[in-house]
Amino acid sequence: MTKKTVLSAVAVAGLAAAALLALAAGRSAYAGVLAITLDPPTATNDVGTDHTVTATVSGIAPGALVIFQVTAGPNIGASFTCSVNTDCTTDGSLEVSGTYTGDGGVGQDTIEACVEVPAAGASAAQQLPCDTATKDWVQPTPTPTPTPSATPTPTPTSTQAPAAELPATGTQPPAGSGFPWLLAGIVALGALAVGAGGVVLRRRAN
Repeated sequence: MTKKTVLSAVAVAGLAAAALLALAAGRSAYAGVLAITLDPPTATNDVGTDHTVTATVSGIAPGALVIFQVTAGPNIGASFTCSVNTDCTTDGSLEVSGTYTGDGGVGQDTIEACVEVPAAGASAAQQLPCDTATKDWVQPTPTPTPTPSATPTPTPTSTQAPAAELPATGTQPPAGSGFPWLLAGIVALGALAVGAGGVVLRRRAN
C-alpha cells in the first residue's frame, strides 16, 4: 500500500466520521425542537361515553402523523377515531384529535400520543416525542325515581231517603208504609155506624 493510498483512506474515514457526527447532531437538534402535548391532561367520564384528546405538535410542518393509543387501564387497546383529519395527521393549526369509547368499565386509562415523521434515508417512520394523559372512568349517577304524590280520598256525601208518598185512592198501600190506614178505617166505620143509627132513630120517631 502506497503512502498516497493510506492518506486517501484516512481522508475518507475522516469525512465519514464528520458526516456521522453532523447527522447525529442534526437529529439531536431536530428532536429537541419537535414536541407534542395532549389536552386535557386529566379528565373524568361516565363509563360508556366518548372521550376526546387533542394533540398539538410543534417543530414540524402540518401533516405530521400522530399515533393515539391506550397503553394501560380498562380500555387498553381501544380504537381511536381522528378529526379534523381522519388519517390522524395534524391540520394547519398543527393539531389533531383522537376519540375513543370508554366501554371497558371503571378504572383509569393512560392515553399516549406520539408524533411520527419519515426517517431520513429509510422507508419506515421514525417515532419521536410522545405525551400522555389520564382518564378516570366512573359509573354514572343513577337518576332518582320521583315519589308519586298521594291521591286524597274523597269524602262520602250523605244521601237522604225520599219521603214516603201516599198511594193513589183505591189502591193497596205499600208494605211498610207509615200511614195509619187501620185507624182511618176504624174512624170511617164509626162514622158510618153513627150515621146509620141516626137514620134508624129518625124513622122510629116518625
